[in-house]
Amino acid sequence: MNIIKCEGLAKNYANHNALHNLTCAIKSEKIIGIIGRNGAGKSTFLNILAGYIKPTSGSCSVFNNNPFNNIFTAANTILIDDRLSFSDYLTLEEILTMGADFYPNWQGELVYRLLDYVGLPLTSKHQQLSKGQMATFNLIYGLVSRCALTILDEPMNGMDEAIRTDFYRAILKEYIAFPRTFLIASHHLAEMESILEEILLIDDGSVLAHAPVEDFKQLLIVLNGPSDVLTTLLADKVIYAQKDMAGMTLAIVEASSLFISEDLLRTNGITKSPLTSSDVCMYLTRKKGRDIDAFFD
Repeated sequence: MNIIKCEGLAKNYANHNALHNLTCAIKSEKIIGIIGRNGAGKSTFLNILAGYIKPTSGSCSVFNNNPFNNIFTAANTILIDDRLSFSDYLTLEEILTMGADFYPNWQGELVYRLLDYVGLPLTSKHQQLSKGQMATFNLIYGLVSRCALTILDEPMNGMDEAIRTDFYRAILKEYIAFPRTFLIASHHLAEMESILEEILLIDDGSVLAHAPVEDFKQLLIVLNGPSDVLTTLLADKVIYAQKDMAGMTLAIVEASSLFISEDLLRTNGITKSPLTSSDVCMYLTRKKGRDIDAFFD
């Protein structure tokens, strides 16, 4: 069942278009990475799903409802980002008490165990926490709410590596204990890839790719072989990156466009190797002609 469905979604601001014709369908009870470069439109997309902002055009359905200012969506969705803040006057314990009153699946015992584990005193004020402590508290708050749609926008900002590792495991354990839909926008794709089921890649305000992680990694392929042979074989192919040296060429191309048998590749001395998910994202979203090496050649 699709928990989210967007058709032709657009969001325009005075000086730029944050989203443009974004279309996607997301099924329930999955952990999905929302990936893209800075300014790609990820946060705008997630804020629309959470009902915080209204799209300029197109349609957005969450739990078969328009999420904007919808009480049912609000009660079943939580958005945790690095801008989340609470009243200066409330202690962490008071914030948790309010959360328990609002979210029906709130896990009171778990939240206290997690706060004790990370060493956050209940008497602390939210605004007095360090950046890393604030990110940790916010993520714990999001996890124990157990909302059917849990949206985490750069939730690990400010956390050190050890805490990030712990909380990737915590997310996975929470998902297993209480299956729901997690959308996680993060620049730490390599770190969190092991807990993801799908990757949704956004570029220039549109969905560029959406696939299970293993399929996503196979969108592009690396070919390495004699330059004269590869030049002929790839004459009509889109090449995402290419390096030539001493008569040999390394090229990155779309795997689906490579209608060449393994035997033919071997016969011509061409090797084929995979890319990581992070590399696939980088090359798919790299603008044509934008190669940092060119500035130093």
